[in-house]
Amino acid sequence: MNLVFLPATEPGDQTYGEVPANIEGWTGALIHTIQYPNLVWYNRRVRDEAIAQIRAINVCPVVLVGFSKSGLGAWNIARTIPDLVSSTIIFDTPVARESLPSWGTGPFYEDDSSWQKDLPIFTIDEFQTTMPESHQLVLISGRGFHDEMCHLSDRLSKAGSRHAFLSRPERKHHWNSGWIEEGLNELIHPLSVAQQRSKPRA
Repeated sequence: MNLVFLPATEPGDQTYGEVPANIEGWTGALIHTIQYPNLVWYNRRVRDEAIAQIRAINVCPVVLVGFSKSGLGAWNIARTIPDLVSSTIIFDTPVARESLPSWGTGPFYEDDSSWQKDLPIFTIDEFQTTMPESHQLVLISGRGFHDEMCHLSDRLSKAGSRHAFLSRPERKHHWNSGWIEEGLNELIHPLSVAQQRSKPRA
């Protein structure tokens, strides 16, 4: 299994931990991390650079993994290169706020309108049309953006878009809070919808 991780902070920023070099219980997984010299939000230009790096890895297919800012990148990159992405895991990401966030977005999005063009809640139809039936989408909520992740999952369900949603409102907004392992396990052994929504997590 080839995993492609998209960074959520600038290099050296330890606020939310680091992209893991290995994953406990997944010794056969090969981890590839996209690199940027500074903090990014995944607008079209940044996504194009990520896609170039993914193609340079020269493996197919890949599991695309995004967290917080990079969850937005994972959503939009997957629907740009659906032939390369077999699965997408998105954890605790601002997927449904209509107003442009103030957390360093200025250099990447001009206004609310440009932001909304990339926002998952407004691009469900495009995602659904583009991604093959075999694609697996796993959404996992956390402390930071639980309500937004729930909202996206509800909208996906109403649109008839197959996906897994793991409701984890107490899950720490951190690379190493256990969500990666849970997301990978979901790809291999999917839970029922009832289990996904009710399973308690610390």
